[in-house]
Amino acid sequence: MNTKVTERLISHIWQHKLVAELVTDSGDQLHVIHPGRSSTIPGCDFQDAVFTINGKATTGNVELHVKSRQWQSHGHHRDPKYNNIALHVVWWHDSQAPILLQNGKTVPTVCLDCFLGSTLGELETQINLSGNTLPCCPEVRRHADTESLKKLLTVAGMERFVAKTGSFRMALNEEADGEVLYRGIARALGYTQNVEPCEELANKLPIGTLGKIQTKTDSVRQALVLGTAGLLPSQRHRSVEDRETNKLETIWQSLGITETMKESDWCFFRVRPDNFPTRRLIALSYLLSRYHRTGLLRGIIQLVRKASARTEHLWLEGGFVIFGQGYWAKHLDFGMAMNRSSALLGKEKASAIIINAVLPFACAWGELSSDLKLKRKAAEIYSRYPGAGDNELIRYMKKQLMLNPEARLSACQQQGLIYIFKTCCRHRNCAACPVALNRC
Repeated sequence: MNTKVTERLISHIWQHKLVAELVTDSGDQLHVIHPGRSSTIPGCDFQDAVFTINGKATTGNVELHVKSRQWQSHGHHRDPKYNNIALHVVWWHDSQAPILLQNGKTVPTVCLDCFLGSTLGELETQINLSGNTLPCCPEVRRHADTESLKKLLTVAGMERFVAKTGSFRMALNEEADGEVLYRGIARALGYTQNVEPCEELANKLPIGTLGKIQTKTDSVRQALVLGTAGLLPSQRHRSVEDRETNKLETIWQSLGITETMKESDWCFFRVRPDNFPTRRLIALSYLLSRYHRTGLLRGIIQLVRKASARTEHLWLEGGFVIFGQGYWAKHLDFGMAMNRSSALLGKEKASAIIINAVLPFACAWGELSSDLKLKRKAAEIYSRYPGAGDNELIRYMKKQLMLNPEARLSACQQQGLIYIFKTCCRHRNCAACPVALNRC
């Protein structure tokens, strides 16, 4: 059998830990503890790998190539999205140049070819036999049934809520209330790929600035949001000629703002077109318009206060769902029309904003404002909130904990999966994991 070395082959070797003891290009001993999880975002092939270099534990992302010179030929040394790379894994090390990140740091390279005792054909056979299955958490077998595991996840989910509430409380002690809420909502709008750019936009364009806009139309607010984000066609060197685009470009030019973000700050790669940053920011502008009269802070706090116990999640989602309007009812981006109408901010994303930002913020705000009724209500809504769709991390953790992929979890339990991953699994800190400790 004539087997060719491909990134797929290297990925399977790395993922299944067919070799765990390696030496870096600088002669350091490297031991792989956990290869990480296969990445669906740009900037790495594996996320959250754990390994030691000369006995010192390191956590970070991993990039794979057939040849080490591909790091530079692919332009990764100029791309800030690769600044989180902690290890470069290759089959052949054919370059003497160090692996340099865009921020000036260097990362070690390991060459698999030097440490594998099997032939390519034997490796291919091992991969075909192993398939795509990965070992689950060894501690999960101690849980006799799914219900006990769900109880554990509920506890972990509440711990995550408490931690988020604490973060908002700290921010509220240092900044204006409305700015803290606005930034939290912006972050939640960013999904995994655009969380940091959305936060940067909120910092560059504070709600205090947006709140000063006195207009009966949404165009000025949209031009200000998209222009500051650097996502208008003229800023992206794209030629789009239609009435809506020309209107926004004209408004932006009249504002005379020069300090903006760049298109390269945003992630479009492997992002569903419905979730493009342009559409999410248009949704943000409409959301700010919706609460312009009352102010975002007052409007959202009132939304939580008025939520009825039996329909609370529907009531809250109704305050965030935004259907496509005008140009954006049937456009994915400037000049990119679609045949169907799609919500700018649907129920699933609305629930993510409510769970990750609105409820923990309301809990923290209620505590600091001595509104204990609001504090309790926010926590109770969170504990009862139904689960939304699974994201990539939740699906990964379900596999790790041997949960049925179709298992129905509450939002709190889904957050519990995320909490366990971020506090324990990411760092392979099994000794502190609630699954290992069996805290049900």
